[in-house]
Amino acid sequence: MAAEGVLWTPIILLNSPYAGYASATQGLTYTATYTFTSGPVTLTSQVLTQLSQTIYANNGQAVGLFRLDVWAIYSTEMVAVPYPAYEPCTQSYVAQDLGPALVNNAPYYKVIQILPPGTTTDQNEPNQVYATIYNGTGYYSVTFNNGFSNNLVGTYDMCSANALMTLFVSSTSTTLLTTGVGISINGYSSSGSATIQTTTTNAWTYTLEPGYIYMISKAGGQGPAYAFEAQPVMVKG
Repeated sequence: MAAEGVLWTPIILLNSPYAGYASATQGLTYTATYTFTSGPVTLTSQVLTQLSQTIYANNGQAVGLFRLDVWAIYSTEMVAVPYPAYEPCTQSYVAQDLGPALVNNAPYYKVIQILPPGTTTDQNEPNQVYATIYNGTGYYSVTFNNGFSNNLVGTYDMCSANALMTLFVSSTSTTLLTTGVGISINGYSSSGSATIQTTTTNAWTYTLEPGYIYMISKAGGQGPAYAFEAQPVMVKG
């Protein structure tokens, strides 16, 4: 093991449209699967929870549900394969989630704000958060990509709409988001991917407000969760 550290680890990442809102449905089990690969070596770990209450993001806000976890980074500078060859790694280190960092003998979950209410675009959404636990001790998070991308879903013109519009992430798949992630501890780093899934379809909903034009992309480039950019209707005098 090259390094070990404690990081906030996302289970849910949720963007909301400006002037509208988004929600992650309660009562479902959410699972985030983390995969780190180097050559023939693949390390996979999972973080999961049953959501006891609905999580909301409002008016351009972005939030995440995170668990405080212990992560390890391992060296893979040369990986042995059947003699006489050696297969070099594709990155020098891989990472693995070792499980929750217990706080008062229990896993510690927290909803952390990524973008504040009033944000009109997810173009420059932060890829890491910092937050404290109850006693003021602070930790950084795994890095992630949940922002607006060039992989557009469409443009929704709500200029003349008379009612709210509700969108669902997917009516056919239980996968909510696939995104690139990174782990950095004491100068050692590894890049991987995370896939967030749940136990049913239509688990995340987004509500658009009349009076705006919304550009919607797949969050982080892969989605299927959404990221937003809103433009207000311009009234000529």
